[in-house]
Amino acid sequence: MNEQKLEKIDKNKLPLIYKLILKVPGSDFIQSISSGIFWSIVVPIFLLLDFFINFFLLLLFPFPINILLTLIIPAAVLMVFLRINLERFINWWNLNIEDSFKWDVEKSLKEYLTILKEKEKR
Repeated sequence: MNEQKLEKIDKNKLPLIYKLILKVPGSDFIQSISSGIFWSIVVPIFLLLDFFINFFLLLLFPFPINILLTLIIPAAVLMVFLRINLERFINWWNLNIEDSFKWDVEKSLKEYLTILKEKEKR
């Protein structure tokens, strides 16, 4: 089999669609608050409000306009969601592919023994 070496993801070398998704504003606010609070409290409340707003937009405006207006909010939410997940995936990938710490047990043991010997001398 042909084995390929896995590489870190460079944001500058991504295809155009991913670069455009990463340019969507809005995730800085989400990253500044706790992620758990955001996904468990803010998003369900927002989705409930979005349902009612879309319901009223569908009822108040005539046919072609109401469909367009109801698609704007979910499209914006989808773009922010895609950006957050893309950033999370890139961070996860880079952390897993990055050269991990190499354990040198013999060196660590020798250092530990020298520290113990110095402590006994005191």
